[in-house]
Amino acid sequence: MNKANMFEKYITENIDAAYRFAYTYTKNKEDAEDILNESVIKALRSIHTLRDPEKIKPWFYRIISNTALTHLKRQQKIVYLSDEEMESLDVVTDDYSQLDLQSLLDVLDPKYKSILVLRFFEDMTIPEVADVLGINENTVKTRLYKALNLLKVEL
Repeated sequence: MNKANMFEKYITENIDAAYRFAYTYTKNKEDAEDILNESVIKALRSIHTLRDPEKIKPWFYRIISNTALTHLKRQQKIVYLSDEEMESLDVVTDDYSQLDLQSLLDVLDPKYKSILVLRFFEDMTIPEVADVLGINENTVKTRLYKALNLLKVEL
């Protein structure tokens, strides 16, 4: 199976999780869809740069992350949703509705929020998070510790 077919299979199986990840940046359905579509196109154009097919998830999530950050810089806006708006989302397959964590995550700086989402909601390891965000593993650990302490203060 070539890389393009492997990526197509990965996207088919994991589109909801990728959408949720894009949505954590924008808090807007249309923007998240745009980011995801743009990320898929970028990934298909650069599939030849994927060295290790086993690391397709962190590779693709890094593309989504970079695309989302570029999009936010262009828009220069961050939208925070109320609890009612979050509950009205019908795309999410996982049930995070019982967690009050979403409102806590919204107050965090994006550099902390991204790490928490990747680590706990997307079940990535510290090395995978570091790979997705393009930062050192020790930086991920430090920011994770700081983010958890910030959440503890908010609670």
